[in-house]
Amino acid sequence: MRSVCDGVVHLQNVRKVLPKDCLAKTKDPTESISTPTFILNSEYDSWQIGNVLAPNGSYPGESWSSCKADIRNCSSKQIDVLHGFRKELVHDLKVAEGKSDWGLFVDSCFTHCQTPFNVSWHSPISPRLGHKTIAEAVGDWYFGRSRGVKRSSASIHVTEISS
Repeated sequence: MRSVCDGVVHLQNVRKVLPKDCLAKTKDPTESISTPTFILNSEYDSWQIGNVLAPNGSYPGESWSSCKADIRNCSSKQIDVLHGFRKELVHDLKVAEGKSDWGLFVDSCFTHCQTPFNVSWHSPISPRLGHKTIAEAVGDWYFGRSRGVKRSSASIHVTEISS
């Protein structure tokens, strides 16, 4: 994902407008983000499997086809690959831990693009972490109802520091 973000920086040619003092400290422009940021993602989902983990042509035969179509069809080895991807993602998201003005909601739903749909954003069946829907977690972060909204199904405990 860092290479994707770096690609955007290069594609849009924004390196020249990024703060020079931040760029002097790191080669990765994504590390210089100082804007309050809310990260919303699933640990792995249908799009990530089909486009990152097992894009067409990257595996022999049709070994990932049924897994890509339905996670219940994944073999134990494929589940191990998914868990490895999840572990790397969670490790990379540790960047949010030290940033008090960043929020985080990382669930284990297999559905990609959860935010445009009310059923996943805020409904009786929407994903919940710490008894909060995506909308409630984003609202708490955005409106400052709590500081340090960081929720992840990967965590054994949910971190939320009240204002």
